[in-house]
Amino acid sequence: FQPDFAGISVLTMARVSTYKAINLIKKINPKVKIILGGMHASLMYKQLLENFPIEAICVGESEESLPELLNGIIKRKNLGKIKGIAFKKNNEIIYTGLRKINMDLNKYPLPNLDQFMNKDHKVLRILSSRGCPNKCSFCCLDSVSRRIWRPRDYKKVVDEIEQAIKKYPWIETIEFNDDTVTLDNNRMINLCKEIVKRGIKKEITCQGRIKPVSKEMFEWMEKAGVVQLAFGIETGSAKLLDSIHKGITKKDCVETFNLLKGHKIKAIKLLIVGLPGENEETVNETISFMKYLNKIIPTDFFTATPLIVYPGTEVYEIAKQKGFIDDSFWLTHKQCPLYTAEHSEEWLRKMANKMALECALAQGKIYFLRRAIEKIVSNPKYYLKRIKQGL
Repeated sequence: FQPDFAGISVLTMARVSTYKAINLIKKINPKVKIILGGMHASLMYKQLLENFPIEAICVGESEESLPELLNGIIKRKNLGKIKGIAFKKNNEIIYTGLRKINMDLNKYPLPNLDQFMNKDHKVLRILSSRGCPNKCSFCCLDSVSRRIWRPRDYKKVVDEIEQAIKKYPWIETIEFNDDTVTLDNNRMINLCKEIVKRGIKKEITCQGRIKPVSKEMFEWMEKAGVVQLAFGIETGSAKLLDSIHKGITKKDCVETFNLLKGHKIKAIKLLIVGLPGENEETVNETISFMKYLNKIIPTDFFTATPLIVYPGTEVYEIAKQKGFIDDSFWLTHKQCPLYTAEHSEEWLRKMANKMALECALAQGKIYFLRRAIEKIVSNPKYYLKRIKQGL
């Protein structure tokens, strides 16, 4: 196999694998032209072009720019006329600027999943929309989606589900990977109605925002088979919620959980420990608030994640201002760093474990012991270490 091009989608957490892949490809065949895309490449295109033997980078979504780029390289056209790419010419980095964002996702064909859906894969992962209208301080999505949410036609989404189930009958769960699948309540209701209408009976998991929500939407989500809905609450501190531009309040959280109460949908609370301005007082606020929400809807075994720093985020800019990190870090082979500009990694992990243990214990010792045993059996080394860190 002697390809003319090799394309790699780069995520920040997987950037080191990309660096190794680039070197390996060039070692095997120096003539192969490498093109990068994805979130990390879109944000750090200048650094990557300056330091690696790559032909070009697609910045942002690339369904339209990639075919034009390939055609331009093959036919030796002027790449500077192609919007949404970056390349190197005569040792100069040329960025052609943002491409107009595509609002019509329905024109793209359904994905070919044959390379992924072998019989060991029981989960169908699907995107029914792209983007998010918000700009949370720890998230870099707006750099590509530009705070524009674009849904696919709900009937085409169900077409994709139906075709996949027919082709891969071993599928047990449908997982919506949208950043916020519930943003348009009416569309979500119609999508669920279509799933029910076609007799699709699979467990469904997804992630949504605390608002907007409605009782009717939750009712139809349950009928369609939704068993788990994750909410990015992040913190129980009103001050921190405001500072990270989350666009929700503690009151919103309470109202949503009261609407969801009585349904069989499991509510997952996603939390971040160590946001700028975090201290033991705000950690205790979060624990107190999670315990309150648990009285409305009991949660699963509780987890909280220390804040990770990603390029293209407000948190990254704050970290740079504090002298904690600079762009050169992303050329190292180190893991993505935790935000330790204000607290040590040890403190962050200790507070994360404190949240997890206190909130789980609040649901009763029997519940805690049962769930702790289940978790420890599933991964003894990891969970015993976590419990030890929390003591």
